[in-house]
Order: sequence, then structure tokens, then C-alpha cells
Amino acid sequence: METEYEKICLYCEHAAPTYEAELMSCELKGIVKSCYKCRKFIYDPLKRIPRPPKKLGEEEMPQV
Repeated sequence: METEYEKICLYCEHAAPTYEAELMSCELKGIVKSCYKCRKFIYDPLKRIPRPPKKLGEEEMPQV
């Protein structure tokens, strides 16, 4: 099964956001960039931001 997320600190269970948008506070490594990767990565699904839903065109609208 192929993952649909990147294994970066932005989605890691060990990391928490800081006041700077590009930095994360990691429990294991300290302050790191949000795109940092390490071997201790554990995916946290609550940190993922879902894609916005696709808008249907008029021809795709269901008829009621």
C-alpha cells in the first residue's frame, strides 16, 4: 500500500508547531524544519490537512 502523505515532521506524532510556520518542536531532535525527516517518524492523522472537496460542474449535478 502506497502512502499518500510525506514522512516529514509536519505529520509526525513527536512534533508540535511553533510560532514560526516553517519550524517544528520535536520531542526527540529539538527545533527542526517542518520538512525534516528522521527514522523515528510516527504518522499522526490528526495533523493532516484534508484537500478541499471537488466542485461539481452543472453537467455533473444530480437531478432531483
